[in-house]
Amino acid sequence: MSIFGLHWRPLIPGERDPELIWGSVLAASGLIVLGWLDLGLPTPLCPLHALTGIPCPTCGMTRGLGCLLQGQIEEALLFNPLMVVALLSALLYLLYAGVVVIGRRPRLRWEPLSRTAAICVRIGVVLLIAVNWIYLMCAKI
Repeated sequence: MSIFGLHWRPLIPGERDPELIWGSVLAASGLIVLGWLDLGLPTPLCPLHALTGIPCPTCGMTRGLGCLLQGQIEEALLFNPLMVVALLSALLYLLYAGVVVIGRRPRLRWEPLSRTAAICVRIGVVLLIAVNWIYLMCAKI
């Protein structure tokens, strides 16, 4: 059964395991970032913002993450709304990947997108980033 082109299927022998690969990358990245913040190491400054005063599309992510870790979701959304969505999506993917890899469960797969659908997805992602960037420039974080 397929809903919106999604279906469950077992991992084919010899097939790459994206859930294992990307789940591991996300987990390792998360541990590194949490360790970095916990140790109080200096956070990187945005070169674009430092040189021009214009925030880049990722400005506010470190401060927003700090707010999220303290449970201040509203304040994190003010720093960078797209970052909050991306982090929550990454967390959901990490949970999904852990369940299917450890439990050796069937994997969720997309049907191949048509050329038109793929272009629409790309345009949608670019628009999300652009709207978020406009917000950051107007918010003057």
